Amino acid sequence: GIAVQGATDAARAASDVVLTEPGLGTIVRAIVISRQIVQRMKNYLIYRVACTIQLLLFFFFSCLFFSPKTYHQARSADEDAWPNVFSLPVISVVIITILNDGTIISIAYDQVRASSVPEHWNLRALSLAAAIIGLIAMASSLLLLHLCLQSNTDGSMLETMGMGYMSFGEIQMMLFMKISLSNFLSVFCARTTGPFWSRPPGTLMVVCVAGALVVTTLLAAAWPFGDGLRSLTALPCLYIWGYVIAWFLVQDVLKVGAYNILYYVGFMVEAEYINEVDFLFSSPSEKHKLGEAQQKSGRASHRKKYGSRVVQQLRNNQPKNPTKDIEQGWEIEL
Repeated sequence: GIAVQGATDAARAASDVVLTEPGLGTIVRAIVISRQIVQRMKNYLIYRVACTIQLLLFFFFSCLFFSPKTYHQARSADEDAWPNVFSLPVISVVIITILNDGTIISIAYDQVRASSVPEHWNLRALSLAAAIIGLIAMASSLLLLHLCLQSNTDGSMLETMGMGYMSFGEIQMMLFMKISLSNFLSVFCARTTGPFWSRPPGTLMVVCVAGALVVTTLLAAAWPFGDGLRSLTALPCLYIWGYVIAWFLVQDVLKVGAYNILYYVGFMVEAEYINEVDFLFSSPSEKHKLGEAQQKSGRASHRKKYGSRVVQQLRNNQPKNPTKDIEQGWEIEL
């Protein structure tokens, strides 16, 4: 139940929602915010599962099917032999995890849109989206590992691109950089059901992802921790960036295709989103000012400037006789 402002202590204790301001506007705003929270939870779930799939399955299949020693062709007598199993140093995995956690936290502040219908969990659809994003990232990492291990073979693809022979430490660094960049960029793919540009991300998310990308690139170019990894020159770094962006676009295209198939077969319902400008503001001048504020300073400043006016606007627009209007169909579906 819902306890209105001024209700008795017993009513407040027995209710599920307690209103702290008069009128029904608070309920409307609470519904919008709650649906946005569910959207962020879904985005978190997809991104978290996708990153886990890439990391775990990559190391599993790389250990099971790839033996660097069988690829190795020594170019000098004093060159160390490559190991039987591919692996990354613990410090590199820890760095990936720490930077990835910062990206995950930013999902809580992402810009999302509330659905026009009540939210519900469709774990099969969410798992499918996460699997597509994670498996594509994992497959592209395995393909890059194969190309790198073949780099010292005459006529290899990397040799034709001007990179030539690569040491095992450089190969490890390329895979560290690729896995990191794929994880961070995947958050933009996981947050939308349409193309990744269909909804602009939140400012904090952009800052966190950009920071993680820059830190990873700098570490790959000037690795300070040793442990067998060797820093990369500019050409391999540029190649990894282009490789990751190309596969990111593939991820997004296949994700959109999977969602469209689910909509077509009826496994998911494509709901419209609430236009908060029309929903919360009725004055044309307020809508115009709101649009200008969003363009100039983003959604965060809009909330600071106009947030205090939402409740007042809803109070002015609430029905004069709530009981009569509810009987005629004026109600809100939670």
